[in-house]
Amino acid sequence: MIKSVAAALPTYVMSCFRLPKTITSKLTSAVANFWWSSNGASRGMHWMAWDKLCINKSEGGIGFRNVDDFNSALLAKQLWRLITVPDSLFARVFKGRYYRKSNPLENIKSYSPSYGWRSICSARSLVNKGLIKRVGSGNSISVWEDPWIPAQFPRPAKSNGSINDPSLKVNMLIDSRSNFWDIDLLKAVFDQEDVELISALPVGAPTKEDTLGWHFTKSGKYSVKSGYHTARLDKLETNSSFIGPDFNKLKAHTWKVQCPPRIRHFLWQILTGCVPVTENLRKRGIDCDTGCARCGALEETVNHTLFQCHPARQVWALSQIPTVMGTFSTDSIFANLDHLFWRIPSEFDSLAFPWIIWYIWKARNEKLFENVDNDPLEVLRLAEREAQLWHSAQVELHTETQASVEFPNRPQTRGVSLDSDFTGYRCFVDGSWKDSDKFSGIGWFCTPSNGEPSTMGAANLRRSLSPLHAEFEALLWAMKCMIGADNQEVAFLTDCSDLVKMVSSPTEWPAFSVYLEEFQSDKEEFSTFSLSLISRCANVKADNLARKVRTEPLHITYVNNIPQEWLF
Repeated sequence: MIKSVAAALPTYVMSCFRLPKTITSKLTSAVANFWWSSNGASRGMHWMAWDKLCINKSEGGIGFRNVDDFNSALLAKQLWRLITVPDSLFARVFKGRYYRKSNPLENIKSYSPSYGWRSICSARSLVNKGLIKRVGSGNSISVWEDPWIPAQFPRPAKSNGSINDPSLKVNMLIDSRSNFWDIDLLKAVFDQEDVELISALPVGAPTKEDTLGWHFTKSGKYSVKSGYHTARLDKLETNSSFIGPDFNKLKAHTWKVQCPPRIRHFLWQILTGCVPVTENLRKRGIDCDTGCARCGALEETVNHTLFQCHPARQVWALSQIPTVMGTFSTDSIFANLDHLFWRIPSEFDSLAFPWIIWYIWKARNEKLFENVDNDPLEVLRLAEREAQLWHSAQVELHTETQASVEFPNRPQTRGVSLDSDFTGYRCFVDGSWKDSDKFSGIGWFCTPSNGEPSTMGAANLRRSLSPLHAEFEALLWAMKCMIGADNQEVAFLTDCSDLVKMVSSPTEWPAFSVYLEEFQSDKEEFSTFSLSLISRCANVKADNLARKVRTEPLHITYVNNIPQEWLF
């Protein structure tokens, strides 16, 4: 209800105007009251600050939207349209009124600006966080002022301390003969970290214009989702600035446990202290007896209720999950859940543990509020039966889905299939990339349809920016090898779905414009060309070639004279 209704209703207004703080605080308050209230009428007990609930699930939160940051992300979308689509009616109207001789990112004073324009301008700081200048010819990019280095946040280059020209342009760092970076000059001018980042950047043709892009998406186009996560980055870093054990990994894993959503949420509540045991109630100022109503212990904690209380101990002892003194269960709720998540030996059936925890808690509540004593064996049998029924339903649902549902968003295989009567060449391509390695690996394996021997190639290049860059470099090199061998009819096959999307819709991937222009040029050399998506298991040989050559200590290029053991 919160995500699909309360967070969705103001979206249109927030994409046009900046909501005042008083409005966003009222919206947040209404949603928080709805979340914590048990019946919708009362305010309920707010166990945790709303900002912590807005943290992403992968960081240990629930993933609710922060209204102010989402508002900024939507307004940044409008500002991005003004930058990237200057010929639209929307951009021409605002340009004529507010920035006739400049651009929308410049802070220019205007007479009596509309609230819509002031709202869009408020998103400048967010856009500037992820704005990066993509190198084409490099003529218009200032080395020391423009954000062109693809670090965590785009920034200008960092000097190594040598005397530098303050008006240095990026094109002066490119060797005009090879149209590649002058590595010796880079090492003489820049910090070593920047040398590695710059040398991985693709260089466009001398006539290609430099462009603006968004750093936080693979395609290079701004999206509201990436803008929202960028707006949240600073707050996440502030929340994580503490010294001590980090339990975010445990909290994040609760959303991956195979069980119903209500039990996942209860596991998250356990780790965040949002469970109304007497210890937590006393911390919230509620005067109540701290003792355990089931066993008479002096203090009822979350760990005591679920693992240390005598009825709970009996349930765990009767279950198939082994209990070992000092290992499980312990006096730490975090250690116990860590054990259940990851430490149970594979020979034991551990699928039912979320239900066991859930029904131990239910039994505690029945004793407290209804004075009903549940037999531990019956609690265990109920938990195991519910777990078995749920897992059986998931298997049936998955089988029915696979049999009846089509996946319209999955990249479709283009061109020929592996078992078709294709008379040309089939060339399997793959790239291999690892952040800690010096090189990227690229490989291809070509099989003719006329029975001739297969050909292959493997090469390692200076590590590229990302795995997707390595995949595209593998395709481009394979295309050049096929052109050099005078193979006119070639069906290229890859296991990278993004690569297929990219060549199918090149305008949607401005971050790869340099590669795409080279691709379109080389594609004209083929009489028959196709790029198909295949599974990873069908691309094993090209994958092996790319992986093996990536780990070589020196720059190597192999064509056909590849060690045979690399293929297996």
